[in-house]
Amino acid sequence: MRLFLLTALLLVCSPWSQAAPKLKERRTSSIPSAHPWWKSMQSAIMSIQRHGAGQYSTGDRAKQALVSSFRWNEQYRRPQLNALAARPSFCSSAVWVATLASLLQWEEKNRRRVISPEAWRALLPHLDKDGIGPWGYANANGPGFALLVHKLGAGFSFTDWSKAQPSDVLKIWWNEHIGGQERGHIVILVKDEGDSVCVWSSHQKRENEPGGYGIRRYPKSAIKRVLFTRITQPAAFNRAHRLQDDPWLTRLMTQNTTWEECLRRCGIWH
Repeated sequence: MRLFLLTALLLVCSPWSQAAPKLKERRTSSIPSAHPWWKSMQSAIMSIQRHGAGQYSTGDRAKQALVSSFRWNEQYRRPQLNALAARPSFCSSAVWVATLASLLQWEEKNRRRVISPEAWRALLPHLDKDGIGPWGYANANGPGFALLVHKLGAGFSFTDWSKAQPSDVLKIWWNEHIGGQERGHIVILVKDEGDSVCVWSSHQKRENEPGGYGIRRYPKSAIKRVLFTRITQPAAFNRAHRLQDDPWLTRLMTQNTTWEECLRRCGIWH
């Protein structure tokens, strides 16, 4: 069911409203919801992809585009996303835009205001270094996104392909290094195809495929290791403004670490 909906959303694009509806106040880190997170993620991907691939870049222009794509709405005290402005893009910016767009839609679909203005402001992307604030986690080398979700209590991470589901966030490593010397990619899972994996993110340009947002297939033989993260408690993002900076993630900008240390910090190994 998840795969069918995600494929349909990427093929059939309809307008996505930027207007924030009136929402009931309900501030807590864990609430039942009628509209599941994975549906919000798939709808968010549609809202981004409907504007086309854009371009792939990791330069200053792409970083500024990410920051500028969110505008604070003082009336509703929450951000609004201009998905068209989030171009050019890179993989972690794509996943972060999709995550925040999902959170906005999840609140709207459930008609509850769960995330406080303080938490929303903390979640907005910035130009500071890795390990600083939620975006500094999500953009970091190593298991940054997984560590963010773990510390917030918003979900869990795992490494078993057989447990993966569409809309899971997937960190891919192309080499054995974790940290400063790693070659990695962060994506959202569309489908496990056995010998290959179908994912959505912002990708580098390659022959016959444009750079930027889109679906792409990668052979599993090219992947050295993976780390899946599933968001099960989106209301826990209401803790974002209480998240402490992580010097370990900052060090991973230049230093390497071990796989065992990553798993331990993300709550997979104790």
